[in-house]
Amino acid sequence: MIMDKIKSLVWADYFIYALADPRELYRLISSRKPVGIYVSFAVPAIVVIADILALSLLGEATGFFFYKITYGWILILIYTIVKIAVYASLIDTVSQFMGYEGRAGEVIAMVSYSMFPKVFILPLVYFFSIINFAPGFFYVFFIFLLFVWYVMILVQGISEMHSIEFSRALALYIIPGLLAGFAFFFMFVLIVISGAGMLFG
Repeated sequence: MIMDKIKSLVWADYFIYALADPRELYRLISSRKPVGIYVSFAVPAIVVIADILALSLLGEATGFFFYKITYGWILILIYTIVKIAVYASLIDTVSQFMGYEGRAGEVIAMVSYSMFPKVFILPLVYFFSIINFAPGFFYVFFIFLLFVWYVMILVQGISEMHSIEFSRALALYIIPGLLAGFAFFFMFVLIVISGAGMLFG
C-alpha cells in the first residue's frame, strides 16, 4: 500500500505546491491528514543533506567528509527536527493566545515544507564552485534569499490556516522568534553572571 502511494506520485504535490502555491499546500495538508504530516518529515532530511554537501564544496576534500555525511547528517537532522517542533509549537501557542484554533500538527508540517526551497542551495553553490567565482559569498547570499522564500511560504500557509491577512500571519511568525530570542538572551546573561560568581566569588 505504501509503495502504491509512492508510485502514484501523490507526495510530489506537496513539494510542487511548497514552491508554487503555499496556500494550496496548506489546503492539501489539511485535506489529506495524516499523510501530509508524515511526508513533511522527509523535507528536513533532504534539506540537511543538501546543506552539508553545499558547505563541503567550499572547503578541501578530506577524510572527515565521510563523518559529516553520516554522523554529522544524523546529528544536524535531529537538531533540525527538534527546532521545527519547538518553533511550530511556539507559533501554535501564540496563535491560541490570539484566539485561533490550535493546529500543532499542521503547523509542524507547514514549517517543514516551507524549508523545501533550501535544497536549491546545493546546485546554486555548485555552479559558483565549478566556475570558482566567490562560492563562499554566494552561499551566504543564497542562504539569505532562500530564508526569505521560506518565510514567505510559511506566513502564507499560516494566513490560509487561520483565514487571516498576511500581516497578522507574519506577526504569528515573528512573535515566537522574539520570545525565543529574549529567553536565550536572559539565559546567556544568567550563565555569564553565574560563571562570574564561580570565578570571582
